[in-house]
Parts: sequence; C-alpha cells; structure tokens
Amino acid sequence: MTFNLDPNKPIYQQVAQQILQDIKEGKLRPGDRLPTERELAAQLGVARGTVKKAYRELADNNLVEVIQGSGTYVHSHRQGAEGEKRKLAMALLEETADRLDLWGFSPEESLNMMRIVLDKASPEEKTLRLAVIDCNPESLAIFKKQLLYLPGVSLSLFMVDSIILDDDPRALLADFDLVVTTETHYDQIAQSLAGFGKKLLKVAMAPSRHTIVSITTLPRETPIGIICSSNKFANLITEQLCYFREEEKSYPVNFETDLQSTIGFMGRYGAIVVSPDSLLFDKQAAGDALDRYRQQGGRVIPFDYLIERGSLIHLEEQVGALMEEKYYLPETL
Repeated sequence: MTFNLDPNKPIYQQVAQQILQDIKEGKLRPGDRLPTERELAAQLGVARGTVKKAYRELADNNLVEVIQGSGTYVHSHRQGAEGEKRKLAMALLEETADRLDLWGFSPEESLNMMRIVLDKASPEEKTLRLAVIDCNPESLAIFKKQLLYLPGVSLSLFMVDSIILDDDPRALLADFDLVVTTETHYDQIAQSLAGFGKKLLKVAMAPSRHTIVSITTLPRETPIGIICSSNKFANLITEQLCYFREEEKSYPVNFETDLQSTIGFMGRYGAIVVSPDSLLFDKQAAGDALDRYRQQGGRVIPFDYLIERGSLIHLEEQVGALMEEKYYLPETL
C-alpha cells in the first residue's frame, strides 16, 4: 500500500480513507491481512496510536476485522463497505446543506434543488407539461429562460390574448399539468379557465436586484432610451423607470424593427434599458455595437423581469408535488 498524506488534515482519517479506497478498487481483497500497527506506523513515520485509530474506524464500519493474536484483515463481506458509503454520503449531504444555508438558501429551497438534481439523475423519462401565459413576448422569453433548469418540464408559451379570445380555452390547455401566469393576469385567465382549480398558479414578477441598482444609480440628467420588441414591455419598463427614479415622464422607445436603426437610436442616449432577448446581445447579428457603445461611455441595462424568489419556491414545490403524484404515488383502486 502507498499513502500520500497531507499534514494539514487528520492523518488517521487519511490512512482509513486510503485503505477504504484500496478495498473498493480491489487492491485489497476480502481476507487480505493488513500490516501490523507497528509496521504501518514505521512505514508512514507516524505514531502507532494514529494507525490504531485508523484501524479502529475501519473496524467500526465492518470494513476490517481484528483477530487477536493473528492480525487485522479485510472483512470477508461488503456490508461494511456499504455502511461506510452511507456514512460518507450522509457527511457529504450535511456539508452541502451547511453550505447552502451559509449562502442564504432556506431548507425548502435546498430540498427543492435536491429533488431537481435527483430527478435529473433518474434514468426514467418523466415529463410535466407546463403552460406559461403572459401579455408580451419578452416576458415569456424570460419565463422560459428562468424555468429551463426544471428537469422533466416541457414548457409551452402563450400570449394572454390567445387564451381569452379562444373559443374553448379550457380545451386548449386541458392536456397541461400546470398553467402559470402572473398576478397581473391571474383573474383574467382564471375567468377564462373557470373550473381549472389547482392547475392554475399565479406568480409575482419584479425587476432583478441588478436591474434596480443599475436604474437607481444612473445620474438624474442621464438621457435614457428603451429598446424592446413590444409596446406592452416598453410600458412595463417605463412604469418601473418612473417608479425607481421617482419621476413622471415618457421615454423614447425603439422596437428593433431594423437593427441598424436600433444601433443609431442607441447612440443618442447616455443609457439604454434593453430587453434581455434583444438582438443587440447577439454578437453574430449586432457585432460589437454594444462594446463600442460602452467604450463611448454608454450604460447598458438589461431589464431582467424575473419570478420573485417566494413565487419560484412555491412553483418548484408544485412541480415536485405534481411529479410525485404523477409518477411515484401508487395508483388507488
């Protein structure tokens, strides 16, 4: 056996771990005799008590057995190895939970993320159909981007008008496991989908912290332009600009009908508030237009209008519950 020991970590733990690794890799087989405590201590240049402690930890987990007067041997069954793996797995989970808590995630968020990771690792294909409804294409694109991490969820995007003007909106959405819309449109959609019950979920939306900080730190005299593709999203941006800058005014808008005119529009303002899916962020289409604008002192503020944290947690929980109900709970007769 060879050992690479780090003096900054407990030596006995490293010795036990290396022996465990050799057992897993088949370098040590069931029934193999380990060096005596004295022999291994001399080989490693450590106290005999250190080796004794390592052997005791391995024995406590049924990885080795000590036969008095004969020596220490690799256990002849794998129960100990399984016990050690379980112990190590629990330690890893505890460490991960502590780190998530340190980063500010609640127990509910941590549990949801663990469920997401496990669902991704599951070989069985599980799919929930989720319909997302909002009034503008920019918000729908943000929805899609924000929810892509959910495993097993198939997203379909709908404009509000396509639902409320449909002859039979309930039939249109009947095959979906969950329908999500914003607080703004919830009552309108609920009226169109009367009887949908728990399948309809509302979420709160708000500008991201980065967007808010970028807006509020702009000097008062900075001329601001808005770049997006729909009038409704432009109105939303205008509303938030007025709120956070504590002023009542309108802002010029470019609707990206032509990329060259959009680039020209951008150059007339000290700052631009841009929808996250703007072509300006596509270097293949817009080239270095944004880089040149920034080099000339312009401020670019992506308007990230996101699902609020509490709503996102609730949505994750609903998706998890529906996934469990659909694929894990036994069918009742």
